[in-house]
Amino acid sequence: MVGYRCYILDAEDHIVQAHDLDCETDAQAASSAEGLLARDPYHRAVEVWRATRRVAKLERDAMQRLRLARRVQAAGSAN
Repeated sequence: MVGYRCYILDAEDHIVQAHDLDCETDAQAASSAEGLLARDPYHRAVEVWRATRRVAKLERDAMQRLRLARRVQAAGSAN
């Protein structure tokens, strides 16, 4: 397992929470961070870091647009 650090950010990009994540890959860490943000309706974004390298920055609005696009695509392919 690799140690990642996840920072929950407010509207001004200030850190309001920090979480340690033990994941195998960057993608797993980003997915875990996305889950943390999804459960927290009050904050805008999350950053995932591995040591001094930022792995990802996920913003709530972008995540919601992506989910909607996936639903529309899935509905279109079902017809």
